[in-house]
Amino acid sequence: MNPIELYQSFYCIYRERNLTKAGKILGLSQPALSLHLQSLERHRKEVLFRRTSRDLVPTEAAKRLYVQLAGPMEELQKIEGQLKPKELIRKLKVGSAREFFLETILPNLSKSGEGFQVQYGHPPDLLDALEKKEIDIVISNQKLNVPGILLEELYKEKFVFVTSKSVSLQGDFPFRGQTKPKIEVIQTWMENQHWFVYSEDFAIVRRLWKVNFDSRPKLKEYSVLPNLHDIRTALEFGRGVSVLPTYLLGKKSIWNANEKHCHGFENQIYLVSRIEDVDFLEEKLQTFSKWMNSSS
Repeated sequence: MNPIELYQSFYCIYRERNLTKAGKILGLSQPALSLHLQSLERHRKEVLFRRTSRDLVPTEAAKRLYVQLAGPMEELQKIEGQLKPKELIRKLKVGSAREFFLETILPNLSKSGEGFQVQYGHPPDLLDALEKKEIDIVISNQKLNVPGILLEELYKEKFVFVTSKSVSLQGDFPFRGQTKPKIEVIQTWMENQHWFVYSEDFAIVRRLWKVNFDSRPKLKEYSVLPNLHDIRTALEFGRGVSVLPTYLLGKKSIWNANEKHCHGFENQIYLVSRIEDVDFLEEKLQTFSKWMNSSS
């Protein structure tokens, strides 16, 4: 661990006499800051603070060290433009799938006043960035069991079968009327439509097929688009069918989503962080969950 970071943590702990307060200034969790202090004490081979029920009390060794550090740290702050505690707080670095973040998190996060940095990608790549401390938190649609990583359930997204309006006006459209068509009729009709899919392996479509037909899809015509926003646009201006999450459809949808005769499915979304940042994870889980509940 970088000794300069340890001394910076010590300097802030000494001034605040409290790990939680110092952590908020430095943008570190209490366990992480406690680890910094323990590492510095091992490095110097001396006890720097004694704990009381409320605060940390510096030892004589800590007082001597503070006197040595105070001058250089103050000069460093002048060089960095007289940084204030608020400016020292780290920006939230979050990794997520693009569509989910844009539709559910960004509208609220941008209004919160908190600084943030976003990285889009697939869960394995984002997890790698999390482990390297390039990002602080990951919003993942996969349950990734990795040592040193914590997961909390955030939200269940609902996927439904969607058709463009022009398709719903066709004479052979099976979802018209109150009588449920035979399952074989629905399956054959769906296989004969032009599909807008996310990948060549029909990943999302396979889930829908399993729920409704207990088989694998045999699509005859399809176009592959790189993200769900593109699929939504293709449905809006083109002619075809697909599977989309309900948060992309809006309350007044211009697309036809029939859940009565073609069942959708749910997918669990997780909030993921490093185990050392458990307090940070719990804080963001409460905030993000509140946002999700208000938008659903």
